[in-house]
Amino acid sequence: MANPFQKNDPRINRRGRPRKGMCLTSILEKQLRKKGNGKQPNKEAVVSALIELALVDKDIHAIKYIMDRVDGKPRESVELTGEAGDPISVRIYMPDNGRQAT
Repeated sequence: MANPFQKNDPRINRRGRPRKGMCLTSILEKQLRKKGNGKQPNKEAVVSALIELALVDKDIHAIKYIMDRVDGKPRESVELTGEAGDPISVRIYMPDNGRQAT
């Protein structure tokens, strides 16, 4: 596979990943820790707004988000079967000796 970058390509990020204080998560955490409007912390204001969206506006996305956070996401299962519901068969070809294993 060829390297998509040429030598001295200006798109290469030479400084690497941003430091902890500069990433979006750190900035959001810092802002959420602050007090907003002198009444309640920003984090509580965000939660209050989310609950208001769910209860007053009946926003389905807000309701789903709260339910997933409180009760956890429902378990999902996937059933894989072959033709006509038969089990899936797997064949492995081993090129070094030419045999097939099932």
